[in-house]
Amino acid sequence: MIWKPAKTLGFIVGLIFILTLMGIDFFLIRTLFAQEIGLNFYITALLLVLSVPLLVLWGHWFYGFVSLRYYLDRNGLVILGGGYRHMVPMESIRSIVRGDQVTLAQGFRGVGWPGYLMGRMWLKELGPLITHSTEPLERQLIIITDSVCYGISPKDMGRFLEDFPLRQALGPIRRLTEETERSPFMALHVWRDRWFWGLVGLGFLVSAALFGLVFSRYGGLPDRIPIRLTILGEADWISTKDRLFMIPAIGALAFLANGLLGLILHRFERLAAYLLGISTLLIQSVLWLAILRILMR
Repeated sequence: MIWKPAKTLGFIVGLIFILTLMGIDFFLIRTLFAQEIGLNFYITALLLVLSVPLLVLWGHWFYGFVSLRYYLDRNGLVILGGGYRHMVPMESIRSIVRGDQVTLAQGFRGVGWPGYLMGRMWLKELGPLITHSTEPLERQLIIITDSVCYGISPKDMGRFLEDFPLRQALGPIRRLTEETERSPFMALHVWRDRWFWGLVGLGFLVSAALFGLVFSRYGGLPDRIPIRLTILGEADWISTKDRLFMIPAIGALAFLANGLLGLILHRFERLAAYLLGISTLLIQSVLWLAILRILMR
């Protein structure tokens, strides 16, 4: 039988956050078209770029909330939502208590907003608690097993508590394994590789800083500047100053291409993904030297 939690509050709050982020993005886009090229233009563009992954991430969390449900049968309890599935065999469940009967030892860590909690807590004497609910701890049902506890919040808790012993008394006909399954996409190791994302983050910072340098100096440059210099420092290509943006653009394209390729290769060859991140930094270093030579000439 499928049990669904109450989602009204969580849906309203989550949707407000999404609409707010979309409104901010719309405002930033309108502001970009009204600004002249300069440092303020760069800051606005940078905020817009940073807001996009935040919107995607929040959309992923919101999908996990909307799809949250609990499935209970004689074999056990399955907690479903987004790209994960917690399976709790019936024989592993020692008892079920209400949340106001347990004591919190360590606070919540995870994703949450009013009307939704997805993450971990630590309970005194009971140990870790994995919660996927739409209610605070005191209004959850705590599923106690030997290894870990689970916090859930079916809308009709009374009926759930009545139904559970009936299902348990039937006995399992299929043996479940207590485990957490993730979708193939969410199960990729790359999402938990701090070294890879450290290289990606550093590459982004270096690329963004190069754009910032060009935008900050753009207004004070003459209309025509040397874009390419010989080894001796003599100009062999003079063009309009807007061509200067080609140099950081090359770095941005290298960052995007190597980042996407690294995501693909990480599953098969982690070292190759790391080398792509390092090569991005080397390319950015060369572009930084080129920009500095032009601006300091």
